[in-house]
Amino acid sequence: MAASSVTLPPKNRQEWQQMISGEINYRYSNFVLQMQLTQVQKDIKNKKITMDDAVDRIYELCSKYVLAVQTDFKQIFKTW
Repeated sequence: MAASSVTLPPKNRQEWQQMISGEINYRYSNFVLQMQLTQVQKDIKNKKITMDDAVDRIYELCSKYVLAVQTDFKQIFKTW
């Protein structure tokens, strides 16, 4: 039962892009996620990666640390 609550929202949800663009203004409790979001924002600004690449990177990071991002994601995504 508990395993079903420890998942990630689908990658096609708009909140992923909103987190990266800064449209969602949120104080993340997960420091590594915050650092990676800042990095991909810089990379997009400097045209090193696309938004899709950034979403892929953040999603991959979160899939590795799914337990660590649950608190933040419950606030941002609400349900999934």
